Amino acid sequence: MELNDKISAIITGGASGLGEATARELASLGVKVALFDLNAERGEKVASEIGGVFCECNVTDEASVDAAFEKARAANGQERIMINCAGTGIA
Repeated sequence: MELNDKISAIITGGASGLGEATARELASLGVKVALFDLNAERGEKVASEIGGVFCECNVTDEASVDAAFEKARAANGQERIMINCAGTGIA
């Protein structure tokens, strides 16, 4: 698959860690990126920096996921890439 601005990706956990790194790499290749995350402040910042869209999303809540997909698709069209990096950790 050629990665370019005709491709749309959704990345859960996209506001930090592996999800953020993946979002930054895909965006650098021209991919339209939507970040799904609970951390709105960080998610908005990363999305702004990479030219993506942030969708506040709790992946354990079906209504939250549905709303995030609606927002992402309205901004970027149908996703062709879905990367799951959402998770929890002990800090």
